Amino acid sequence: MHLKRGHWVLLSLTGLVIVLLILAPNTPLTSSLDDRKSDMGNPPTVENDIDSALAMIQSEAPMQGILFLRSIAEEHPENFRAQYHLGRFSVQTGQWEKVIDRFTAVQSIDPNFVESYFWIGSAHFNLGQKELAKASLKRFVESEKDNTQLITEAETMLNQIK
Repeated sequence: MHLKRGHWVLLSLTGLVIVLLILAPNTPLTSSLDDRKSDMGNPPTVENDIDSALAMIQSEAPMQGILFLRSIAEEHPENFRAQYHLGRFSVQTGQWEKVIDRFTAVQSIDPNFVESYFWIGSAHFNLGQKELAKASLKRFVESEKDNTQLITEAETMLNQIK
């Protein structure tokens, strides 16, 4: 039997897929949240739940992880990590009103976390609310000393507003 190169590539890829399917873990995607909470004997805590939600987001069930994280934030609105990560996911998806809501919550939880001003300013900038963006971004640049990347981005947006 004489096969062309394209056929060999196709056969090789098919074999690779079969091997990967055999080696894939046999755990169901819809394991209960209680099972995820009790992994490795850790007692179920809000922080463990957040870690589980973040792991789900990075896995094959990102939407399920987002919904889990959102339920944590609703149940524990004072939790910095839950609000922060939901805010960052809102940035990634361009949901600027939610960015403002989440980072306003982060600010109320920790007023010394100046990065909040950057994200709120960025959201106002993307919504075309120049004066609000300018106020938040200026406050960020004046307060932040370490994060040069965000400072540079804030200064770029401020220069575009002028």
